[in-house]
Amino acid sequence: MINQSDPMGLFSDPETFEKKNDEALRNIFGKKYIKGNFLITMKHRVMKTNPEIYNYYDLSISRERILSGSTPIDFDICKTIVGCHLSNIIFLSDEERAAREKSEDYKNELVNNVIQNIKLRPYGSSHFRNLPLMDGELFLVHNLPYDLFVMAMRMNELINDSHKDNKFLSLYSSISTKSLAALSLLGDNFLGSCYPICRAIIELYLKLILLRDNPDLLDEHFMFSNFEIRQSCCEQEYPDEFNKLYNERINKSKTSKSDYLHYGWVDKIEHYHDVVKQKPYSVYGVLKFLKKTHEKGETQCFDTLAHFYKLCNGFTHGSVSGAKYPLLHYFEVSIMLYMTLKNSYIFLCKDLGVDAKINGIDIIAKAEKDFTLLNEQYSQRSTELFERHYGNIKQ
Repeated sequence: MINQSDPMGLFSDPETFEKKNDEALRNIFGKKYIKGNFLITMKHRVMKTNPEIYNYYDLSISRERILSGSTPIDFDICKTIVGCHLSNIIFLSDEERAAREKSEDYKNELVNNVIQNIKLRPYGSSHFRNLPLMDGELFLVHNLPYDLFVMAMRMNELINDSHKDNKFLSLYSSISTKSLAALSLLGDNFLGSCYPICRAIIELYLKLILLRDNPDLLDEHFMFSNFEIRQSCCEQEYPDEFNKLYNERINKSKTSKSDYLHYGWVDKIEHYHDVVKQKPYSVYGVLKFLKKTHEKGETQCFDTLAHFYKLCNGFTHGSVSGAKYPLLHYFEVSIMLYMTLKNSYIFLCKDLGVDAKINGIDIIAKAEKDFTLLNEQYSQRSTELFERHYGNIKQ
């Protein structure tokens, strides 16, 4: 029977208070995402395995924390468990899932996974909503999106703290902030809206690769960027300096001024137009040149990015709004951001001479491991598996 003078059990003994909390957490997460008993068992195991976990939470009592609605530790731990576990069991049958949840080896692995993510929470879940803005999935606490969010936040921190004169920083900043925007939309279940941003990130990433190969062109690139700002935001006409360059362009068969505005700086790359005959002043021209000038492994990566870039077009131009299965968006957005953001983070750390580890966690190795699993799941996708998945996740 509920004590009307103390309905939340705040003044009851600690054991009763914890039981009431566990019951509430079962109600929040257990009805839709995970078996309630498994969740609470894992919560207690996480908290007992590493008592130092509390160091990653602000336990101070202040008016500011009360007014801003700080996230309770139990809630954050359970949400992290849900994200890690759901990442692991995608497309498993009921029998396979039950076997995982009974396995001591799997439970230990899951505990370690959760503790790792909590150690990363200053760059991760400390910035998340408690629940998505739109009812649905909890994709942002799945392993790979979580890794990517952490890397993007760390990139912003490094860029803001950097005192080095590095002309690539503005490109890194554009990639990291747009990645955070896409991940935030993914987290709030605005899934189709992620694609136009991912398309822009792919384009920025390809420019970054090309400019890293040709660093002497950075000033030329920024000059064209300034032309674009002046034309689109201020003057509404093409600047005279741009018109002069346009009239002297190498490939005069291409007459689109807007295309040249975006990519006219490629005229300064030696042999570029020997390789690229069609659409030289476009992302497709850049892709063709990069495939010609990079090793085979990278060429396969460029092919994948080209595929996803085209996939984004329908979302960008409004002809496609979303797929029947939200999980498909989770796969595609995660893959696009992994292939662009992860490498950008590696480049930034090398440029600044800083360790890529975050709070002692090898975030690159972690992301690579999480990507391997997600990519395997993506390769298995089928209508039957999607249907089974969405029949299985609800309790």
